[in-house]
Amino acid sequence: MTKRISIYLGGLALTALGIALVILSLIGAGPWDTVAVGLNKHLGLTIGTWSILTQVIFTLITWGLEKTRLRIESVIPIFIRSVFVDFWFYIVLGNINFSTSWELQVVSFLLGLFCAGIGIGIYMEVNLPKTPIDGMMVAISNRFEWSFNKVRMGIECTGAILGFILGGPVGIGTLVIALLIGKIIQAVNNRMKRVMQVSDTTHSF
Repeated sequence: MTKRISIYLGGLALTALGIALVILSLIGAGPWDTVAVGLNKHLGLTIGTWSILTQVIFTLITWGLEKTRLRIESVIPIFIRSVFVDFWFYIVLGNINFSTSWELQVVSFLLGLFCAGIGIGIYMEVNLPKTPIDGMMVAISNRFEWSFNKVRMGIECTGAILGFILGGPVGIGTLVIALLIGKIIQAVNNRMKRVMQVSDTTHSF
């Protein structure tokens, strides 16, 4: 169990690093981050509040798809990831200006994209609470037997469209995230499935 918790926290920390790098690249926010910003512009409340409310909606959708209990524990990874995002954004990377050159912006964005995708692919496989958006991705995938890549692409594209309609900071980076992050998650998760199966088999003896 200790190993699973360590993998879980490591995956969330890596995801948070990716989010911070993408934001600092100034190339375009994640699709659902643009939704939160757009809602803030039109209806008030903070961006963080809208992010939480969006996640609550994801939790309700997942509940409806799985037809099981409401997964309140999904707030756990949201809280953990938020702490890690603040740590990376304000403490570790706070004094670095990634906008000094377009090359640095691109490197920051691509590194962030891969970190986020890899982190999500890692932490989802340890059977501990998932963030609502990741839980919804798994629920839709299981319900309709679609790949994580296809489902995540649909979720992210929906966010990008809504963010654009609401006037959020949709940029080329938003589109890249919507189209590619699902592929990264799928590849890493497939690898993690094999690693965890081997680990469980080893510990069963």
